[in-house]
Amino acid sequence: MFDLYRWGRTVGVAAGVVAGLTGVGLAAALRRPLPRVSGTVRLPGLQAKVEVRRDRWGIPHIYAEQHADLLAGLGYVHAQDRLWQMELNRRTGHGRLAEIFGPIALSSDTFIRTLGFSALAQHEVGLLEESAHTLLTAYLTGVNGFLDAHTNRLSLEFSLLGFAPRPWELADILVWPKVMALNLSTNWTSELLHARIVAAVGAERAAALYPGYPDQAVQTIPPGVVYDPEIGAAALRMLADAAPFTGELGGPQGSNAWAVHGSRTLNGHPLLANDPHLALALPGIWYLAHLEGGDFHVTGGTFPGSCGVVIGHNRHIAWGVTNGMTDNQDLYIERFDPADPLRYQWRGSWERATLRREMIQVKGQATPTTIEVRSTRHGPILDAVTEPSPGALARPRDVDEQFHEVLALRWTALDPSPGVVHSVLDLNRAQTWGEFRSALAKWDVPPQNFVYADRQGNIGYALAGRLPLRSGHDGTLPVPGWDGAHEWRDFIPAEAMPAAFNPPDGLVVTANHQVTGPDYPFHAQLKGEWLNPYRAERIVSLLYAEPRHDTRSFARIQHDFVSLPGLELARLVADLGLDDLLEQQARDLLVAWDGNLRPESHGGAIYSALRYHLLRLTYAELGPLLLAPTAPGVFTTIPANLYLERALPLLLERIATAQAPGRPDPWLGPGRTWDDLLRTALARAVAELRTLHPDPNRWRYGQIHRLTLRHPLGNVAALTPIFNRGPWPAGGDIDTVSQAYAPRHSPAGPSFVAPSYRHIIDLGNWDASRVVLPAGQSGHPASPHYNDMASAWRTGGYCPMLWSRKAVEAHTAAVLILE
Repeated sequence: MFDLYRWGRTVGVAAGVVAGLTGVGLAAALRRPLPRVSGTVRLPGLQAKVEVRRDRWGIPHIYAEQHADLLAGLGYVHAQDRLWQMELNRRTGHGRLAEIFGPIALSSDTFIRTLGFSALAQHEVGLLEESAHTLLTAYLTGVNGFLDAHTNRLSLEFSLLGFAPRPWELADILVWPKVMALNLSTNWTSELLHARIVAAVGAERAAALYPGYPDQAVQTIPPGVVYDPEIGAAALRMLADAAPFTGELGGPQGSNAWAVHGSRTLNGHPLLANDPHLALALPGIWYLAHLEGGDFHVTGGTFPGSCGVVIGHNRHIAWGVTNGMTDNQDLYIERFDPADPLRYQWRGSWERATLRREMIQVKGQATPTTIEVRSTRHGPILDAVTEPSPGALARPRDVDEQFHEVLALRWTALDPSPGVVHSVLDLNRAQTWGEFRSALAKWDVPPQNFVYADRQGNIGYALAGRLPLRSGHDGTLPVPGWDGAHEWRDFIPAEAMPAAFNPPDGLVVTANHQVTGPDYPFHAQLKGEWLNPYRAERIVSLLYAEPRHDTRSFARIQHDFVSLPGLELARLVADLGLDDLLEQQARDLLVAWDGNLRPESHGGAIYSALRYHLLRLTYAELGPLLLAPTAPGVFTTIPANLYLERALPLLLERIATAQAPGRPDPWLGPGRTWDDLLRTALARAVAELRTLHPDPNRWRYGQIHRLTLRHPLGNVAALTPIFNRGPWPAGGDIDTVSQAYAPRHSPAGPSFVAPSYRHIIDLGNWDASRVVLPAGQSGHPASPHYNDMASAWRTGGYCPMLWSRKAVEAHTAAVLILE
């Protein structure tokens, strides 16, 4: 999430501090913040005692008589183990990073302040349901109680950066879901890429190149609109500079989730699996917790700094999530009066934009930086995309008036609503499919697919989120905001969202693929940029491959590295004529490959390199749009990365259906053939792989695909051995069930998207359920739980998801009483 690559100068003071902390001094500095996990401590505000039992994996099992005390206990353990992460998250959401990092974080703060997350969170405090307000306030009791008692024993990061956290407030809890929504709802950057492609190659060619699903309609360009090649440059520049803190947007942050009916399991009860795919980091985004008290008994993954269990199970139901990949963002091109920066055009007349001033405190800067944010009826203005001129970026050709055109962002996350908080708290206590759907009706952003199973033997699927019904466009391109012809007319009703309950085949699967067909009433209006269907297809085939499943077979599926497109591409090059002996050898190794992208795979290395070059050669006409950073500087994004990955099914289909791959395919452009592209791509792949070793039999996928778990401060050379872990050879890619996406081109810094959490839940025996994180529970580098799950995560292992009091006591390593 936070990739502070090339950040040496940002924390130069930190490096000096570490240089002075050697040997015993450094060890003491690392151990001092370690939390107390046994004995008795006082936590003001509790109504009764709270018992925290930590098992040998550092997972807290929290017991209380009342649910308010239970949530206070959760706040306390979150602060014990992840206070620095919580601080970084809330500062990101409020746009207050420059206060501790200095000018390098100003772009991030500017971007977030432009979106207005902090003001939204403050507004949402007043919209909280009374019960939610009580529970969130109790959570703050735990966080602030820990802060009050440990002002001199804070995490090492606070010492390195020289500040102490302020007390937590309700808005701090509500702001983090906005940042999560930002990372998982990224259509607006795709709209800018699509517009630039239209400008580069024309509307007809852009529609032909577009990597949509087979039944998706072609892109709809507003009549007469012409896009400027530099549309959105300032907005992308602001986003790029923010990427080290907000995370690089536009990546395939998806997930797998599936459930099967008891008729498909060995014990006759449903099984449910989930592994959310997010950018990996230290500490990880998830924190495991088991809560029992009042009307709560729930376990699973929580977000430090937030209330409740986001994914997991309670006494009655289990659930998991994947990113919906559905489109809830649109860019509107607004026309402002050059003589009045607050007057913009709307349906033939003028309206006034609102103006909000934000003052950003910057470390090392005597006076704050002030920014002005304008907002129209559609949302905040992201950038000034052109200067007033007749050649504006999106102007009907017969209009010659001068306007100042800018981009406004319409996004459901910018409508004040604490819906996600309400939804999570309701999910934690839901008992039936009906209560589950009622809880999801409150979920607004980001849109998510949910899988469901319950103790009564039912399974189900539901899409949750607030999704617009558009007029006059399909959401793939920026549209005029001045004419009123492209507005959101309504939202898909919660009760009409896609759902399935006890499907006839006894299974539900979601892996970020398109989930509806033509029979769904809103199919034509449900827009998205879904990932390739290969993971979903592989999961379904593996579920059908065994007549009865258990947690072990589900674990094998979660760790499956077979690449369906890899096998298809290997088949397509089997008869490719080649002159070079080394290229022939590489081709033969690829053809003989079993499709398994294990780290030790020869064919996997060849396929990965071939795929990379084939995609870029095919789309070469897009030129600099493929690789050029979106802005100058070291912190940039490349929206074309995911565009190309989503184009792979289209390419493979065209190669497979070509009547003669050696003859020109008009789709490729004049004179270009698939055989020539495959030969050139293979030649380039072999040329780069031979730098590993002259013998292709010595090539290994894990040599070019490696994982390092990085801490936000770990890219400072002096801090790397303290905070980072790895590197390790890694298997998988964007299209394998065990996803592991590491884009070659990520100027914001190394990125590795993979399962950020795995669980397998047995509805017949809660104690037989399993869970694992990529690193560990603790955010303290000196803790034994900083990365004690890393080996299990990489090799197919899990920890028990303890539920019963008997099982918890059998594995208890420490008991802490809060009173």
